[in-house]
Amino acid sequence: MDELDEHLRQLVAQACAAPPESVERKQMLQSIHQQVMHSGRLWQKEKSKPYYADALQDMWVYCFQHLEEYDPQVNQVITWLNDRFGRNLRNYGDRNYRQRIRQVASVETEDGQIRDPVDGLVAPPDVEPVLDMWNVILDWVRADSDGTLRQTCFKNRPEINAQVLLLQQLPPHTVAWDTIAARFNLSAADARYLPQWYSRHCNRLLRQFGKRRGYIE
Repeated sequence: MDELDEHLRQLVAQACAAPPESVERKQMLQSIHQQVMHSGRLWQKEKSKPYYADALQDMWVYCFQHLEEYDPQVNQVITWLNDRFGRNLRNYGDRNYRQRIRQVASVETEDGQIRDPVDGLVAPPDVEPVLDMWNVILDWVRADSDGTLRQTCFKNRPEINAQVLLLQQLPPHTVAWDTIAARFNLSAADARYLPQWYSRHCNRLLRQFGKRRGYIE
């Protein structure tokens, strides 16, 4: 446990002990926010995305409203924040993808009006392309025809492999990292490292598949 995390844990504990709308709690929250932002240890990979700031703001709002959910026995404070932040980024990314699909598919009518081709469909069409994409991805993960996902294992734990983790992290039913850590009886250190391992290995495999299918450039 590093010095910053120990200090953040103390601030979280003090904030939880203070009355919800008290000056003391607000001061603790402000201190947490300042120190975490200054640390530079929040997700940076998608900082160029237009929705990065919105996802970050949503993370702070949620985590400060649910501060009592933080379990110091499972995660470091910044790991807990990054779990929520990463989930928000995925949700915004999905929403952005659906919007781009609609923009690309829009057509101009004879009278010069831009018509969304999904307007006349009965089903909620704005989610259909994404649902189709996720169904293809889920089929690929479940089948793992070449065994690559099952062979990509976390440390020496074959039961914690890329296939298992992807099935628990892909929308719409994402599982919290602390729940996964508890399910596999991970140590505190391994529980902190697992989201990083997932980002490095599972997301890489997911990106490779997405490029092969033409979902991403």
